[in-house]
Amino acid sequence: MTSRTDDVVIAGGGLVGKAVALALAQAGLRVLLCGARPAAAAPAEGYGQRVYAINAASRRFLEGLRVWPQLPSERIQAVERMRIAADGAKLEFSAYAQGVEALAWIAESDAIERALDLALQFERGASIATASVEQAQQEGGQWDVRLADGAQARAGLLLGADGRNSRVRAWAGIGVRSKPYGQTGMVCNLRCAQGHGGVAFQAFTAEGVIALLPLPAWNGEHQVSLVWSAPADLAAQLQAAGADTLAQRLHTHLDALGAGHLAPISAAGGIGAWPLVLQRADSLVADGAALLGDAGHVIHPLAGHGLNLGLQDAQALAAVLAGRGAAQAVGDARVLRRYARARAEQVLALEWVTDGLQRLYAPGMAWLAPLRALGLAGTNHLTPVKRWLAGYASGLAVAP
Repeated sequence: MTSRTDDVVIAGGGLVGKAVALALAQAGLRVLLCGARPAAAAPAEGYGQRVYAINAASRRFLEGLRVWPQLPSERIQAVERMRIAADGAKLEFSAYAQGVEALAWIAESDAIERALDLALQFERGASIATASVEQAQQEGGQWDVRLADGAQARAGLLLGADGRNSRVRAWAGIGVRSKPYGQTGMVCNLRCAQGHGGVAFQAFTAEGVIALLPLPAWNGEHQVSLVWSAPADLAAQLQAAGADTLAQRLHTHLDALGAGHLAPISAAGGIGAWPLVLQRADSLVADGAALLGDAGHVIHPLAGHGLNLGLQDAQALAAVLAGRGAAQAVGDARVLRRYARARAEQVLALEWVTDGLQRLYAPGMAWLAPLRALGLAGTNHLTPVKRWLAGYASGLAVAP
């Protein structure tokens, strides 16, 4: 590849970048996806370290892309119930009470990416470059892009799906606000003595927000995925001590999680970790450019909605571009503003909720424990409120 012209150039070949590339190609646009590498092969034993809770809106989007049916069903776990605990109170949700198939589906990041890779191979409108975008400059309503391997491309729309440190955001002149939480997210797969029953457990504790996501059994072994948002100092100690020590420390929180029956637990893999921040771009769009996923917004993982937001960005942008007028270019400011408006409500709402909960249950707020417990327990008895919360979490209430 030396020089080419496309409708859209996408910087960032992760899950969100591949999903929007596929959606746009299926809508008839010529797309160049940059910085994309094949997904890792399935592990010989157990599950990949990074898993996601896919909500109903994201599953519907992936089904529409003909990606979801390609995921191996034996590696997907439906979440039938969820239990949230704090200050001795609890809030419970069930798929049965909500009248839905599942509250969410736990799937491996690499498995979703492998299915996207396969689908992209059959899209004539999508071209894949492993080289990342090194430079981009707009001139005359077009973006001139140079890749790391020296190849060049030109397009009317530049998309940034290149993560929280997005270069597209900088090239487009979009500012960003960022607030470190002083916490580290840790993930680790664990073996359990008993089955989880399709329940996702979460607890707000003095040592951070802890969640156990159900995984399918592997060779008769019960497994869960731990997601622990811990104070940075504690996380550093646990990472240094190793996965076995992390599992032992978790034992002290199992009763608070309502998951004491899972004990004893042991590590089934290593620890993955990343710093937690709240971050939002000043705008999702600029002249001939748009941001998706972590390039546009990063929220606390306590709600498990980071990837869902990114996938629904991709869905909304694809719908807006497919529905534009015949005389409107892909980089038309009016078209891109429609995308920004379509995403504003959900992104801002989840940012407000996750950041608010993180602050409400921060260590320095223990004096509020009685009121927090009263509010959580009261919500658990308000069926209409629970139905609304579950509907919003599904993404269907705001999906395009």
